[in-house]
Amino acid sequence: MESLPEDVLLEIFSRLPARSAARLRAMSRSWRAELSLPSFVDLHLRRANTTAPPKLFCGPCDDKLMLADQWCLYDLQLGGGGGGGPGRELVRGEFGDVLPAPLTKPLRGLVLFMCYGRNGVYVCNPSTGGEALALPDTELPSKATFRPSLGPGPPYYRNVAYGLGYCSAAKEFKVVRMFSEGHYEETATRCEVFVLDSPACWRPAAGKPPPACIVENTGVFLDGDGGGVVSFNVADESFGSLPPPPTLAAVDGVADWRIRERMTELDGCLCVCQYACGSDGHGPCHLWLLRRHGGGDETAARWEKLCCIDPIPWPSRSIVPLCMYGEKILMRTGRSVVFAVDAAACGGGAPEILFRPDEHEATAGEFEDTQLPALGLYEESLVPVGRTVEEIVFSSPATRAWSDVLKWLPARTVSELSVVRGAPWSPPTASSAPRSPRIRFVMDPVGGVPADIDRADEIHELDISPKPFVCSQPCHGLNVGSFSDILDFVCNPMMDYHEELPLIESYDDDGDDDMFYGRIALGYDEEVGDHVVVRLAYTENNPETRSYGLQCRMRYVKRREWFTQPIPPPPRPVASATPAYANGKIYWFVDPLLDAASATAMTPPMSACELVALDCRNAVARHHYDVGAGTDAVWSMAYRIELAGYSPEYTSEKTTVMGVDPTSGRILLSTEQSLGYYDPKTGELETIYRVRRMYQEANDGSGAWYDGMFCAVVCEESLFWYPKPKVLSE
Repeated sequence: MESLPEDVLLEIFSRLPARSAARLRAMSRSWRAELSLPSFVDLHLRRANTTAPPKLFCGPCDDKLMLADQWCLYDLQLGGGGGGGPGRELVRGEFGDVLPAPLTKPLRGLVLFMCYGRNGVYVCNPSTGGEALALPDTELPSKATFRPSLGPGPPYYRNVAYGLGYCSAAKEFKVVRMFSEGHYEETATRCEVFVLDSPACWRPAAGKPPPACIVENTGVFLDGDGGGVVSFNVADESFGSLPPPPTLAAVDGVADWRIRERMTELDGCLCVCQYACGSDGHGPCHLWLLRRHGGGDETAARWEKLCCIDPIPWPSRSIVPLCMYGEKILMRTGRSVVFAVDAAACGGGAPEILFRPDEHEATAGEFEDTQLPALGLYEESLVPVGRTVEEIVFSSPATRAWSDVLKWLPARTVSELSVVRGAPWSPPTASSAPRSPRIRFVMDPVGGVPADIDRADEIHELDISPKPFVCSQPCHGLNVGSFSDILDFVCNPMMDYHEELPLIESYDDDGDDDMFYGRIALGYDEEVGDHVVVRLAYTENNPETRSYGLQCRMRYVKRREWFTQPIPPPPRPVASATPAYANGKIYWFVDPLLDAASATAMTPPMSACELVALDCRNAVARHHYDVGAGTDAVWSMAYRIELAGYSPEYTSEKTTVMGVDPTSGRILLSTEQSLGYYDPKTGELETIYRVRRMYQEANDGSGAWYDGMFCAVVCEESLFWYPKPKVLSE
């Protein structure tokens, strides 16, 4: 190879697959620099994609996806009569544990993907082995998530759609997203832009979209007033408008049918697929292309009917064109079947089946009929996806200084700033500095609307209950709790985030209504990067015979599902005391009244305490418990609390410790009717809040009265929240 001129080698390298060309960068520093030049990347993009047929990828079936540890995308080999099939693996496990679906066609090799179950959006180059970049604020966009609040909050939109564009003048990729159908009628449509490999985050587009713009499907914007098409200029970020194609009602006389339209790119033109849906099924599918004439000006463009396809042989909710292949149009269905129709014959004649996933071992199985199947186009490209925002941001001394400033602000303030500019990173918040515990009341345990303790009385009267309210200490910004033995929830009171944790109906059995203070606990799995919820319930509890039955369930908060397999419970009975999380483990007290080992021990039960701990590292898979006795560790008396002088308001039986004020050393106590700070140095107890009416009338019409209890939590400044993702529209 050394005898060949460099220009000849570059010509050869430019025709290689992207993965092979990328490996050649390891030959030397000089070759790495040469093969990374924009000029060579452009040359390779032109030369390596001149061969036919088109390059497609396909994911596994739904059944294999559930069984596999990691999913993969296969290079799809097309063949007549369904003879094609999956080839080599293109991408494996780059998007986490959920299968991605392509949102766009390749643009200079880059493809936008969305992950089912998370709705997170990624930029990926499949040809180089699946290098993927997660876009910020896409999994749970702040503007598309409702957060109940006592005051006006950020805007809330029901729909969001993403598109990918390239500005050749600035040589930069722009991801564009549109928010539409606001929660309030006066909420205007918004458009935001994210520039790849840029230190900025999502920002408003330079131009304003039409006020009635409706997001119809991915990357396509429709004018809600006149039914036209809204265009977006990637270079100057301005908006324009285009006329819509003729409607099916005018063409085929199907006025009584529902007309559905989908847009895509085909043969370098905007393509509209029109479907007529009636009670007896789908009508014909019409393909329209927006051809430009007279110099390419938008005003000179007109719609031309490409063909009409009979969907009867393809019972699918989504039939979309992929690309032109000679004189044929490659189409795919929602079940990942690929077929070709003759464009010259206006879609007439028998279609040619190029790929059926059920005919190949790697993809055989059941495929759900979906709008966004894991099948799409890719092209050979050396274009990188870019660096993460964090990598860019923290390479600058100025942004490191801003991070030091932001970490002292309250979480709510940082969150509101992120709505305006987007949060390029999540800086450590003010919880890193010593300050008094932040106390909030959960005004409505079902809806989760919180209020600060100093504003509880002036805004609302506390919603109090005759049943106990169990809530954990904050763990990585979140609290977990149980209320009235029927409602488990996770919350971040600082962000007004509250989400119920319902059990699967088949899990409801004996013990689910057992309410005690060790019932629910929260930890954090550093390996998985998610919060772990552990829920315990006694199916039997007999202190006289020391017989008990204990069941356990676990779930990750972000994944939103309880682990389906049986989870072994702790090896010892758990006491009715609030669990604690520390150093990667959740700790419970062992109940000496139920524990057989405590009954046979030589020492009195109260002279030592035993703990059972769960290691949260990959907790759902390992669920490993440790048991330790107080006599096996070095314990010390940290505080002694004397409550005799403050009875009956405070007694040892009904008082729990909520935390210690690091600024004063005082201990925060709660009886669920009174809150107070106890000073261990002086023995003084200062009550900072008590229920105004100690007795409440039941709301069931019985006329009974009960002792009311409030719901108070200690929270920390944190931006953690896992709102429910928006379900993709049909």
